[in-house]
Amino acid sequence: MGRRISALPDDGRPLTGFALGLRALHERAGAPSLTELARKTGYDQPRLSELFNAKKVPGQDLVRDVVQALGGDTEAWLVRLKSARHAEEEFQAASARQGDTPEARLARLEQENRRLRALTAHPDSVIAQAKAADEAAAARIDRAAALEAQARSVLSEAMDQIRHAHERLPEVERQAESLLADARAKADQYVLLGRMEHDKIVDEANDRADAIHRKAQQEAAALKQRSIEDAKLHREKAAASTDRMLTEVDLLRGEAEQAVQLARTQRLSMERRAKIEIERLVRSVQERLDAAGAVQEAQLLEILLQDFNINENQGEVKGRHARRPAEPTASASTSAELDVGIPHQNREPADADEEETGLPWGFPHAKE
Repeated sequence: MGRRISALPDDGRPLTGFALGLRALHERAGAPSLTELARKTGYDQPRLSELFNAKKVPGQDLVRDVVQALGGDTEAWLVRLKSARHAEEEFQAASARQGDTPEARLARLEQENRRLRALTAHPDSVIAQAKAADEAAAARIDRAAALEAQARSVLSEAMDQIRHAHERLPEVERQAESLLADARAKADQYVLLGRMEHDKIVDEANDRADAIHRKAQQEAAALKQRSIEDAKLHREKAAASTDRMLTEVDLLRGEAEQAVQLARTQRLSMERRAKIEIERLVRSVQERLDAAGAVQEAQLLEILLQDFNINENQGEVKGRHARRPAEPTASASTSAELDVGIPHQNREPADADEEETGLPWGFPHAKE
């Protein structure tokens, strides 16, 4: 089942009268639903609902298509639409000027009656709308009479209320003056209480501020004294620590000087021992060379000893580094063995300390 059209009360607006006329045409056409009418005209249901409920002034195309679908006279309804649009504008202007008082309603009804009488001056529209206009005019006349009676009743009631208000005006004025006097007295009392409370709050705030200021000064003085004591303690600790560090530095410096002196002494002793050992080895090789008849090579070794500043005037060294006579060789060494040096089987093992130390062979250039 399609959507039906709800009832529309007549509020005296020209647009409402136009919508009621369309509703009468709709009833004569069999009262089709909005769904059927939308399918015939091509307009959606909300648009048709606005037309039949006088929500706003419709357009000519909408009215023409709807009237044609309902089987009415389109030209007559377009003329009626033009008149209703003009009357609606005047009605809205009058409503804006006069409001919604009974007098304004009566004025709007008179304006609608004039509009209806103006429609009778056009026979072409009156012939198509005669019955609807008569019915609408009769209904409006009845509503106008009812509104007039209601307006008279309202005016009478308003006059009675005005007279009653005039009679009560002196009493109301006396009551108002009494209320004003009481209000002034209470206001003065509240102002006085407010000032007293304000002064009390200000005094309490000042006392609290003074107490906080004194406490802050005391805490600041105590903090300052603690800071001075802490700084003094830190200075004393720093001075003691500095003295300990200086003492340790002096001790370390003395130990370092002793270590340097000891190292220098050990180096000289090791150089001396190394020279003696080299001289012993070279002499042994010379004896072997002499035994083998290699005099020239023996002389070269002597020159080598002089280049290394090694001679027989070295001081006496005790222990395993003392000079020992060269052992006689059982057989002469060949010249090839002399070129490559002393064979490993004829070398005496050196001390472990000397092997780990690894002295450089630059004795002639080392100066004390």
